[in-house]
Amino acid sequence: MIDDLASTSGVSDRHLRVLLAVVDGGSFTAAGRDLGIGQPAVSHAVRQLEGALGSPVFQRVNGRAVLTGAGRRLAEEVRSGLEAVDRAVRTFRLAGRDDDVELSVSMPLATYWLMPRLGAFRERHPDVELRISTGETDRLIGIDDADLWIPLGEGRWPELQESVFLPERIYPVAAPGHPLARPDTQPDELLDPDLLVHVVHPERHSSRYDWQRWFAHHGHQRVAGATGPRFNDYSVVLRAALAGQGIALGWHHLVQDLVADGLLRRVGSSEVETGRPLVVLARPASLGRPAVRALHDWLLEAAHGDRHRREP
Repeated sequence: MIDDLASTSGVSDRHLRVLLAVVDGGSFTAAGRDLGIGQPAVSHAVRQLEGALGSPVFQRVNGRAVLTGAGRRLAEEVRSGLEAVDRAVRTFRLAGRDDDVELSVSMPLATYWLMPRLGAFRERHPDVELRISTGETDRLIGIDDADLWIPLGEGRWPELQESVFLPERIYPVAAPGHPLARPDTQPDELLDPDLLVHVVHPERHSSRYDWQRWFAHHGHQRVAGATGPRFNDYSVVLRAALAGQGIALGWHHLVQDLVADGLLRRVGSSEVETGRPLVVLARPASLGRPAVRALHDWLLEAAHGDRHRREP
């Protein structure tokens, strides 16, 4: 099979990409998750790579895959080479794609913020071919084929242009029938009720905020009981809140329409604005393409409109 062809060194492109995935993820399991394959397939690829090289690339230290000295030098050179290959392929793919644009966002942002507003963009730019890709990791930002990204967590992407998108405003929300879904609820009343917890895997993206930080902001050093369900998908957290299963931390840009429509209510009047806004990331060269510039500017315009929208 052509996918199995290797260079004269006996090392295939697939083996080298698995190598970098293990380096970035820190373990074979994380690499498999990022690559969409099983951990045994990652182990097999690494064994094949080490067999072709005649020397170990990784050492196993406390359950983590740690590069040997020679492996570190190999990974640095491989990363540089594959990045050059990927740039060449990306440039080829983008040729003649002035009317195409791809936006990479999380599923919650796509569902609760983007979809209700997307008609306005399509009406203004009917000739733009728009693709929306969703995922729950920031690891592919600047690497995949997207033109624009809105990260889930915080990070540094020095090769990408960063534009402030939306402020991060956070407050608790619950279904209208919840006994604490009223304006006078105080923060300390939330120390015991069922709280819906979003569990963030640190290998996929950083956690922007959580209940522990919310309570600390309001002067409570002990962590709330958080006896409610725990979810690794924030979309499911909101679905649980809508179903009356507990209180969720609500990011304003995601819950504002639900609150305005009466599907959720704020729990108390306290909120936190973190000062760490969400951002839109773009490759500087891509912004010269009309479709990318159109979507980028529309996202910032729509966000500006949200910031000046009257509260429900």
